[in-house]
Amino acid sequence: MSRAKTGRGGQTITTHEMRFEFDRVLQAVKAGKTLTLTYRSKPLARIVPLKAEPELAVDDPIFRLDELAERIGPLTNTEIDAAVYGR
Repeated sequence: MSRAKTGRGGQTITTHEMRFEFDRVLQAVKAGKTLTLTYRSKPLARIVPLKAEPELAVDDPIFRLDELAERIGPLTNTEIDAAVYGR
């Protein structure tokens, strides 16, 4: 990113730089930098590194939903709509 400028949205890169220097763009994002992509000197998009998502614990209740569910028998479409949509 030889001509990258720093602004309010982090570094600014052109679509040309994105195309021909993608490895450097990728390294910058991996390093946690936010980049603003420009096309013809106008902001086009923002490239933002993703935050790490926390992993679910082995004992998370989501893994036991089948054990926690109550058996209620079959439901009619009207009953399902009421449960899902509050009708």
